[in-house]
Amino acid sequence: MTQKQISISIWFEEEKKYKTFIAPRTNAKTLYEAFELDEKAAGADNARELVKSLNERIKFIVRVFQNQFTFDQFQEGFQSFEIADAVRKIMMEIMGFKAAETQEEKDFLPDMKA
Repeated sequence: MTQKQISISIWFEEEKKYKTFIAPRTNAKTLYEAFELDEKAAGADNARELVKSLNERIKFIVRVFQNQFTFDQFQEGFQSFEIADAVRKIMMEIMGFKAAETQEEKDFLPDMKA
């Protein structure tokens, strides 16, 4: 069976470029931990719990990628509006689900073609 590669591209400001990292093979133990973290994230009720959950998932992702990048590099490598989608995408891939696709932004104005 071929190995599905889980990868992530992180922006490094000091070098002004993206670097792409590939996670080594993941196992069932990794899958179970991903499910547990995902369940905790779904139960977060306030901002403090959401931040804690996000930090736990980022630390998990750093471990899954065997510390090829740091927690801080992950946080700094995404714009504020990108980080939740990046975490969600990697978690979904670890759990074996299709990667979350980014939806195209739609113009809020209706099409005025007549």
